[in-house]
Amino acid sequence: MTPVSKIANVSTVTGPDAISPVGTSVEEAIRRRSEDPVYRRQYDRLAEFEGVARIVIERRGMLGISQRELGVRVGTTASAISRIESGRHPTTARTLKRVFEALEGRLVIGFEYAADDGTHQVLVSR
Repeated sequence: MTPVSKIANVSTVTGPDAISPVGTSVEEAIRRRSEDPVYRRQYDRLAEFEGVARIVIERRGMLGISQRELGVRVGTTASAISRIESGRHPTTARTLKRVFEALEGRLVIGFEYAADDGTHQVLVSR
């Protein structure tokens, strides 16, 4: 292998045998984390926030506006938009409503439940 850095003598390896600079393959690190119950709880807790973040980032990109511009439209700061887009913080329904209106959309909240005649979905939108 050809060293990538003359200073650190780091080589490049790709694929399942790829080793990170700290000595663990990416696959092994992912496997270890997924088996850790504390990590799994945190990952599951953040999943819904990350889903919202992806939607906000995608829509903001479609509109070609910055976090600052979205913040101005929402009536908040770019750092508040950054926190939403990080996918690591809960956001109130009221704030999400303002964000999606600023993104030229509409927030729709729904409920799903099982009934004798199948699954029912009810959407609430304002």
